[in-house]
Amino acid sequence: MKPGQKRFNVFDRIKSVKELLAPISQDSFTIRGLVLRCVKFRVGQAKKLNGTEAKTYDLLLKNGYHPKRAYEWLLLEDAPPHIREKLEQKKISIENARAQCIQWKKLSGSRLSTEFMEEMRNTIRRLRWKSHEGLEMQL
Repeated sequence: MKPGQKRFNVFDRIKSVKELLAPISQDSFTIRGLVLRCVKFRVGQAKKLNGTEAKTYDLLLKNGYHPKRAYEWLLLEDAPPHIREKLEQKKISIENARAQCIQWKKLSGSRLSTEFMEEMRNTIRRLRWKSHEGLEMQL
C-alpha cells in the first residue's frame, strides 16, 4: 500500500455499485454479467453494447467507477466466509483475497471430485461383490 493511501471496505464498494445499478437490475448475477460485458467492451473484446449494457457502462463511468475494478469487487461477493472476514478486518488486500478465493475453489473442487470418485469405487466394489455371489450360487 502506498503512503497516504488508506484501505477501504470492499463490501461497502460492492454495495454502492449494486445501489448504483439497482434501476437496471436487482439480481447480483445479472449485474455481474452486465459489468463483465462493460469490461470486455472497454478492452475491445466486445464491439457493441446493447441498451442495458450501455446504460450500465455510462452509470459506472459517470460515477467514477472503472468497470474492471467494479467487476473484481463483485467477484469477491461470493468469497468464502473466512476470506470475507479477513477482508472486512483489512488483514489482506483485494488482490490477495482474489488469489485465495481461486485457490480455495480449486481445492474444494478437487476434494469434491475425490470424494465422488471414492464413492463410485465403493459402489463398483459392492456391485462386483454381489455379482460374484450370484455366480457362485449358480455353479
